[in-house]
Amino acid sequence: MDILWTPTPKQAQALRQTAFEILYGGARGGGKTDAGLAWFLYDIDKPRFRGLVIRRNADDLSDWVDRARQFYRHTGAEVVGKPAEIRFPTGAIIKTGHLKDENAYEKYQGHEYHRMLVEELTHIPREQDYIKLISSCRSTVEGVRAQIFCTTNPGNAGHNWVRRRFIEPSNPGQPFIGADTGRERVFISATVEDNPHLVKKDPEYIRYLDGLPEALRKQWREGSWDDLEIEGAYYGALIRQGTPRITRVQYDESLPVHTAMDIGIGDACAIWYAQIYGTEIRLIRYEEYRGEGLPQIIKAMKAHDYDYGTHYAPHDIGVREFGSGVSRLETAQDLGVNFVVVPKLSVDDGIDAVRRALPRCWFDRELCERGIDGLRHYRKEWSDKRNDWLLKPVHDWASHPADAFRYLIIGIGKGMDPSWGGDIQYPERQYA
Repeated sequence: MDILWTPTPKQAQALRQTAFEILYGGARGGGKTDAGLAWFLYDIDKPRFRGLVIRRNADDLSDWVDRARQFYRHTGAEVVGKPAEIRFPTGAIIKTGHLKDENAYEKYQGHEYHRMLVEELTHIPREQDYIKLISSCRSTVEGVRAQIFCTTNPGNAGHNWVRRRFIEPSNPGQPFIGADTGRERVFISATVEDNPHLVKKDPEYIRYLDGLPEALRKQWREGSWDDLEIEGAYYGALIRQGTPRITRVQYDESLPVHTAMDIGIGDACAIWYAQIYGTEIRLIRYEEYRGEGLPQIIKAMKAHDYDYGTHYAPHDIGVREFGSGVSRLETAQDLGVNFVVVPKLSVDDGIDAVRRALPRCWFDRELCERGIDGLRHYRKEWSDKRNDWLLKPVHDWASHPADAFRYLIIGIGKGMDPSWGGDIQYPERQYA
C-alpha cells in the first residue's frame, strides 16, 4: 500500500489526543493545516459522521477547501456547493463555514457536529463567541466521539482569552480539566522545526521568520504567548509604563456616566462608558456589538440603569440613510438618546489628544478588557514596499475601540487643552 501522508511527531502527538478541546500550533510553519485535515480521517468511514470547519473569513476558507480537495482526493471525496461541503462515498460529510458577522456564531446552534475544526482560533475576538460556536459539537452516534480541534498562532484579537483558556492552566502536551466545563483540554505546541518537510523544502521561509521585527518574530518564529511590545503601536508604550492605570474601577452613583460610540455600518459598534472625577477619567465599561441595530444597542445601554450624562458620537452619525432618509442621530433621538457630535479633528490630532489624556485615565481591568486590548493593538500600517511605517492606522478589530476612545477624549477632554475651546471644566477636587 502506498503511504500518501505521514504525520510529523508533533502532528502525531496532536492526533492521538482524546481531550474534548485540542489546541495545536504556536509558531508559524508547524503543520497546522495538514494536522486538521488528517484529524477528520478517523471517522469518514461512518455514514452518519458530520464535521464542521470554521475559518474567520471567506478567502481563508477558500484556501482551506483547495488544500482539502488535494488532501482527500484519494478517498473518493467530492467538493460540492457553496459554502463547500466535502462528501465522502460512505455518506460522511464535512461542512464549511466562516464568521462573517455576529449571527454566524449562533447559526450552528441546534445542529450536531461530531468533529469541529476551528482554524486560526485567535481570529475569534471573544471567548463567548467561541463558546457559542462549540455548543453544537456533540454526538448521538455510537462509536463517534465529539471533539474540537483548534489551530492558531499567538497574536490577533483573541490572544488573551485563548492564552487563559489553553496556555496558562497547564504545560504544553499535558491535558487538564477546564474549570468551566469539567471536560479535558490540551495545548500541543509546535514550531517550524517540528515540520521537517518545510525546513527542507523552503529554508527561505525560516530566514523570513528570523528577519521579522522582534515582537512578530517571537510570536511567529518562537510561538511566544507572552505580552509583547507591538510594533508601530500608538499607545503601547504608555500602557506598558502603567499609565493609564488598569485596576478595579467601581461605578460611582453620584457621578454621571458619559459614553462615546463608534457606530459601524456592517461592522463592529464600540462603546466606552466613563465617569469624570476631578481630573481623572474613569473608564468603567467597554462594550462591542456586531450585527445589532441602533435600537437594540440603545436598549442594552439603558439596561445598565446608569445616570447618564453626555453621549458622544462622530460626525457621520448625522448622515441620512438611503432607504429611510432618516439619520442615525434622529433615530437615537426618537429612542431618547441625544448624541453630541464631537469636533472633527484629524486622526493624528485625535491620537495626540489620547496620548495626553491616557495618564489621567483609570480602566476597569475586567469590564474594559476588550477595549484595553484594542488600545494596546492600535497601530500604524506597515508597507513592505517602502519598508517603513505609513502615516495612517491599520483598520482592523482594534480600530473600533480606538476610534470610540478617541471620540470620548475629544468630547469630554476638550477642557484639557484651551485651544479646543474648553467648554467642559473639570471639578477642582482630585482623585484620592
